[in-house]
Formats: sequence, structure tokens, C-alpha cells
Amino acid sequence: MLILPSKAFEHGILAAVSGGADSVALLHLLAHACFPAGKLAVAHVNHRLRGADSDADAAFVHSLAEEYQLRYYECRLDAGTALSENSARNLRYDCLLPQAERIGVRYLATAHTADDQTETVLHRILRGTGLSGLAGIAPLRSLTQAVTLLRPLLHVRRKEILAYLERHRKPYREDKTNLETQFTRNRIRNRLLPVLREEYNPQIDEAVCRLATLAADNESALSELLDELIGRVLLEQHMERVVLDVLPLQHYSPPVLREILIQVWKRQNFPRREMDYGQWSALAELLQSVAPKTSGRRLDFPGGISAERTQNRLTLTAVVHTGHGSR
Repeated sequence: MLILPSKAFEHGILAAVSGGADSVALLHLLAHACFPAGKLAVAHVNHRLRGADSDADAAFVHSLAEEYQLRYYECRLDAGTALSENSARNLRYDCLLPQAERIGVRYLATAHTADDQTETVLHRILRGTGLSGLAGIAPLRSLTQAVTLLRPLLHVRRKEILAYLERHRKPYREDKTNLETQFTRNRIRNRLLPVLREEYNPQIDEAVCRLATLAADNESALSELLDELIGRVLLEQHMERVVLDVLPLQHYSPPVLREILIQVWKRQNFPRREMDYGQWSALAELLQSVAPKTSGRRLDFPGGISAERTQNRLTLTAVVHTGHGSR
């Protein structure tokens, strides 16, 4: 059921476990995967938003770590923090990533499933995604030079997870907030998807996941084709700044320029989640326009990224950069 890179056994995994069904199954499978001593650890992020229930979740995950004789780490957040879907995710990474670096493991594993993939792609379509957004959740994604995010259950349906836990009589925690309608993802999961399955396509999950796979394959092939071109126009590259020579790009069409910029954004690990078609188009126009008309012009983009055109150079700078990029 698990898909793991072979190096995971050598470099170690920190498993993010909430206590819900998906993460409990992930931990159970990892604990039985014959990791060398010290190469598997458990981390739990306690958002402290549900009072005693949140503390009970943490205690449950702690007991699982003890059952499997694994190191346990807990990150307790400020209970007064107001969370959106994105900020909650970023806070979790802000807790988990430094912990993985401190204990010296290479991989941070989360329990995203094929159902999460379906919900993510639909969510992006509804809010207006580009072609790259259709690729959904990546099974592997570099967070830093030292730590890679790993989703070993991304190919597994949630119903398979539940059947697995029932078969092995493994308890898990239920988060009642998953039924609340304030978050868009909950509405997609609990309202939209049941209607799509019942009235339009019983295989909608498989169809959306197949679309995500095809989009990811297309994006990978396109990335290879653009690498050589980007290499020719790349004048400077630092963690927080990249400078491009715009002259060799003047004769390319806006769609190609948008794809070049998206690839550069990904290389720099700049946040892409809030970038929309209009913003990519404005950036491409800044790249393509004649220098005298745009020299000294600056545009600001979501995630604290600025773009400044100076003569025949385009400089992209991360003013406020979290380092986590897109999901």
C-alpha cells in the first residue's frame, strides 16, 4: 500500500500524525516497514482549537508512538490563532520542517490520499487554476535542501484506508470539524463530490486523479524542454532573488513566457497558490514589453514576491518568503 523511495530507509522519516484515519494507517504501515532503529519518528501538531478534544488527539498519537517504540514530538500552537485552510497548512509545515531538520531525517511524510488529490484538483478548478494547477498534489516535493515532503498514500482511496483499519482493528480519532461547512474543502468533500458521484459520474475520483497524473506528466515534460532556455537567460540566481535577461525572450508568445515564469517560480520555491491567470499574464507582459516603456516598473505579487524590469533585465525578489511554495 505504501510507496516509499528506497533512500527513506537510510535517511529516515518523520511521520506527521494527526490521529485521524489516514495518518493512523500511515503510521501503522510505516511502523511495520522494517525501518532501522532511529530512522522513523512521529510528530503531532496540536492546534489547540478544540480544547480537550485537541489534547486528547495529541495524547492518542503519543500513545501510538509509545506502542511502536518511536520518538514522539509535539508542536503546540497558540489556541487563539485564527486559521484559514492555507494558514493552517503553513503553520503545520513551520512546525514540522524544523523538527525534521533537527532530528536529521531527510523525509517528512504526510497521509494525503487519492481522495485528497480529487478534492485539491476540484478546489483549484473552482477558484480558477492554470494548467499546472491540475497536477494537484505531488507525491514528492522538496521543502529545503535537507528535507523532502513525501506522500506515500497518495494513490490510495480513503475507503481502502478505512477498510484496512477495520481489518486490523486499529482505532483512530474523529475530527468533528471535518463536517463543518466554513471551509471550502469540507463543502467539496461532503456536498459536491457526493452529488458528482451520484448524478454525473460514479468514477469521478478516478477521473480527476487520472487528469492530475496526465497534467503532472505534461508539466514534467514541459519543464525539461524549458530548462535549456531558462539556462540561457538566467543571469543571477540566489535563494531570494533571480535575474533574467529578457532580450532572448522577446519573440516568444505570451503562453510560452507564462510557462517560463512558472518554471522559474517553482525553481525558486516562490509561493504559487494565489497566483492567477491575470497575474501570470501581467508578469509575462512585463517580461516581453519594450524596455523604454517598462524600465523601472515594478509589480508586486502574492506571497511577497516583487518583479522589477530594469532595461533588459527582469529581477524577481522574495520580499517575504516562507520557503514552502505550493502544496
